[in-house]
Amino acid sequence: MLTSLVVKSFRSLLDFRLDFTYGEGKAPNKHQERDVLPFIEAGNKQRSVPCIAFFGANASGKTNILKVFQSLKLLVSEGAKLAGLFDPNLLNPKFTETTFELGFVLGEDHFTFRIVYSAIAILEETLQKNGEAIFAIRELHATFAPQILSSSYSKDRLSDILRVECSDGETRQTKSFLHRIGLAYPGLHSDLKSAFGYFHSRLNYIGNEGSFPLPASVEFLANSLGGDEAAALRKITDVVRRLDIDITAIEIVKTEFPVTEVPQPGDILRINPETGERHSFQITATHNNIAGNPTVLNFMQHESAGTQRLAGLVGLILCSLETGGVFLVDELERSLHPLLMREIVLMFKKRRYNPKGAQLIFTTHNTDILDDSILRISEIALVRKTVANGTLVRRLVDAKKEGEDIRNVTNFRKKYLAGFYSGVPHPAL
Repeated sequence: MLTSLVVKSFRSLLDFRLDFTYGEGKAPNKHQERDVLPFIEAGNKQRSVPCIAFFGANASGKTNILKVFQSLKLLVSEGAKLAGLFDPNLLNPKFTETTFELGFVLGEDHFTFRIVYSAIAILEETLQKNGEAIFAIRELHATFAPQILSSSYSKDRLSDILRVECSDGETRQTKSFLHRIGLAYPGLHSDLKSAFGYFHSRLNYIGNEGSFPLPASVEFLANSLGGDEAAALRKITDVVRRLDIDITAIEIVKTEFPVTEVPQPGDILRINPETGERHSFQITATHNNIAGNPTVLNFMQHESAGTQRLAGLVGLILCSLETGGVFLVDELERSLHPLLMREIVLMFKKRRYNPKGAQLIFTTHNTDILDDSILRISEIALVRKTVANGTLVRRLVDAKKEGEDIRNVTNFRKKYLAGFYSGVPHPAL
């Protein structure tokens, strides 16, 4: 589970800090018996929030907070090029490099991963466990903790991997060390495998650019179900149906797609960038017609944008719940009815759906959910931006600690829209 995030000079984030821990002090009475989770608890008794919702004006930087996680995943999981991920704050040159520092708990151990980079080099990369360095790399000079060394992975061999596979040959580190060893080397110490696996498998991000394709969503969920794509599609279909979408069945047919052919309307075409293989996906959805007989429709042509987006989201939601991962969604409410958005949030808040401590982190302009008493004061974050300090975030629990009269029984929506907590636009048309 996530515990903290520190960012320096990334887009509108200049010197940014965010706490994901449960900040309300004493646990609610009889919280173990409640269906709705006030917090999730790790083996070391550390408590974090199951959800955080970011509210704020347009251009305040809400999306940029989530894009930090996308960039971290690209750096560690996929080894993306630095130039494409270096996007510093252009309004204040206080820092010349970008810094990401992420705190997370796995089992009973607290990990901290820190990376500092520019467009051409990684200047620092460190991984800590319970405050002790597992490895620390600064300008290609590395130290390794004794526990991760073995006959297969001596200090010299790990240093050679760093020098040969993570650098440009000119004394600059250009690839994440955790990415390289986690992706390509078997038999590593469990601390290294666990940390890499967190970025690779447990952080899932979806932006607001469009729907997440259903076939990709099925693949994501299937990875957490032993590769069973049929079971994954059944689970997605069941949740979509229970969310009051009158689809009785969904079918996906995958076929090889020759270069000479043209996709048919409603088909999804995917090209493997490494092998060049091309596949088309034909998706159908079955409904019952007026006579009660099943009717098969083209999913991409006949289902609404909201249904398509919902089906794509559900696979990632179920994957996060299955693995105890983190699901990050920009504009969760887009194309969704407010009551469906509420149900998605409750999947992470209710004990019976979320026994493994998954977390939902999302941005939204939909304030209806503030009326429902679903989100606690540790789970509501207000975002604003200044030129001098970049994007700033303040959870309601922080305002309470500073002396404001804020309680979980308070109706937040009216006060938020009135500007009581800040984080709202002030148009002057």
